[in-house]
Amino acid sequence: MESRDNNYYDLRAQNVKLEDITSSAHNAKILRMLRDDDLASTEEEEGALYIVDYTFDHGNTIFVKEGDDWGWLGYFIGRNKQIRNLHLFYLPEDGDQVDAFMEDIKHNKSIECLDFQHKIEGDSIIDRLAPFIIHNTNLKQLRLFEVDLGFNCAHRLAVALIQRQHKSLTRLSLKYNNLLSNIALEEIIGALSGYTQLVSLYVEENLSRRDQKYYDMLAHIIDLKCITSSKKNAEILRRLRDDTWDEKEDLFIADYDSDCGEYFCSEEGDDWGWLGYFIGKNKQIRGLNLHCLPEEEDEVDAFMEGLCRDQSIERLDIRRCEIDFSSLSPFIVNNGNLKDLRLFHVDIFCAHSLAMALSQRQHKSLTKFCFSGNNLSNDALEEISAALTGYPYLEEFGVLENNLIGRDGCESLGTIFRSSALYLKEVLLCGNDFDDEDLQTLVAALTNATTLQLLALSSNRSITAAGLRALSHLFSSACPLETLFLEDMNIGDEGAEALVDGLRGNTTLKHLVLTPDSAGITSTGWAAFSRLLCDTSSINNTYRSNHTLEHIGDDYHYVSDPFGGPKLFRSGNYSGGYFPGIPPAVVQYLKINKENYAAKIKIGRCHPDIPVEVFFGYKLKFLPFLVSWFVGFGTRKCSNCQNATTREFQRRELSAVYKFIRGMPMLAVNGQIQMRLKSSCGRKRKFDE
Repeated sequence: MESRDNNYYDLRAQNVKLEDITSSAHNAKILRMLRDDDLASTEEEEGALYIVDYTFDHGNTIFVKEGDDWGWLGYFIGRNKQIRNLHLFYLPEDGDQVDAFMEDIKHNKSIECLDFQHKIEGDSIIDRLAPFIIHNTNLKQLRLFEVDLGFNCAHRLAVALIQRQHKSLTRLSLKYNNLLSNIALEEIIGALSGYTQLVSLYVEENLSRRDQKYYDMLAHIIDLKCITSSKKNAEILRRLRDDTWDEKEDLFIADYDSDCGEYFCSEEGDDWGWLGYFIGKNKQIRGLNLHCLPEEEDEVDAFMEGLCRDQSIERLDIRRCEIDFSSLSPFIVNNGNLKDLRLFHVDIFCAHSLAMALSQRQHKSLTKFCFSGNNLSNDALEEISAALTGYPYLEEFGVLENNLIGRDGCESLGTIFRSSALYLKEVLLCGNDFDDEDLQTLVAALTNATTLQLLALSSNRSITAAGLRALSHLFSSACPLETLFLEDMNIGDEGAEALVDGLRGNTTLKHLVLTPDSAGITSTGWAAFSRLLCDTSSINNTYRSNHTLEHIGDDYHYVSDPFGGPKLFRSGNYSGGYFPGIPPAVVQYLKINKENYAAKIKIGRCHPDIPVEVFFGYKLKFLPFLVSWFVGFGTRKCSNCQNATTREFQRRELSAVYKFIRGMPMLAVNGQIQMRLKSSCGRKRKFDE
């Protein structure tokens, strides 16, 4: 290209034939609009010009081809007063053409946004771009995408920003610019210190090229909207960054959104490196629920690297994620506050890494640990169980929906139960396809669990009456079990008899959760439950019946509360919502067991004519106790005893007292005479005085 100066262009600008300096009539039209200050605007963007080398149907676009004169293009842009947004997506390879183009661009005073997106060496553009950055007082937004800056070019960009007198820049975006050196990035950030109007700084490098200092330098100035896909996600990152997170709220990371909780809905545009960094730095988050991970391995690694620095998370719930536990190991090992770890439908293909992390963990503070649907083999479970034996304070342990566990796996679970016997409160073993011998092995390990309150065995359909009979050892041991789940199991009448036999004399079990419709229990089995709750054959047998069991059925819902421990919620009410599928003869006694004086109520209801003859040996000493036994019924009526009215209990009281006196008439008469004699003697003594 021949040497040209400003005079050359000024003298020819109005007369030059635009078709001769462009490759198409379309480009000639754009140059005419630039020359005549008649640039059209679109609804989306005012005064925009795009320079590309590919088909791009968007507003005012120059499709650069052979035959387009870059010197004239730069001249008309430099003199135009209407351009507000210049999107430069292509530059020629010829350095002279680039020089000619950039030489005149620097004269433009109207451009507010320069968007430069082109794979090019920084040495080819930064020095040429510097005068424009320094002298354009209206420039507010600068975007550099895939410009290979390196350290030297980053330094020259920083110098240009420093030399710029008008600090009007509001947005700076640097994406994939090969800022390998934190020193270079630090220099650019330092150059921006005087830009008080800067509201958005976006810097993005390949995840593999970032380190902790990279995040630390940008954390408080990066535009969160640029590294997230939505306003909601940006707000979550802001609260994590600024330590304004509500400790009562768990963070959910998922590929779906929900209004029930704080959900970070991951979509394209979310930067997992930054998400992991802000979680790792936050000191307030207590619960993290990880329900998805990105597909790209470098994104997963960047997220895990940040997460593993966290020291505040107490509850970690991972669901349906393919995760390499070697990347999560530092978090498990070093987070001394972690108390609750749950893995749902996570293939633990590297159980050794998980077991090693649990073994190396110095703080044995883990109190809750749960697997579900993890395809655990006996060997994997044995290795993990061996690591968990060092956690004596486990309160809740669960292995669910792992059908590959056999007898050896049950033995491994037994080692955990024995090591945590003094603290274990809940054991969840649903859906593992355990059989009778498996259950016998597990029960033997649980008999010394002196704090166990809940045992869930639902959906283990291979367990028969023989296995359920083994539970009698648990019911008669020191184990204070309150809730037993046997849902979706074919218990049958034999199983019902086995449970009834085991529960005789038990004073702890309150909730027996089963599925009446599929339990296979007929009237024979329910009759056994009825006798367990109230044996009417004699008063003594009624007294010795079970007065603790309050619920049988499936209208219980087990929900884990992260702040107050697991809870049981049930729906319905006394008008008929409770006990669906349970015979009324059983229901009536379950309701009575909820009363304070269940045994007294059952005796009073089932034995209207109480024989008092057996108490004659106590003579009149027993009479006050007999009366007081009925007093409660004289003042209040049992809420579940519909037929036992106050008048009826008063009649029974009078009848019992009458029988007692009738059985010992002389004692009653003598007692009355002695009372009168004492009374008369007292009056005589008073008269003599």
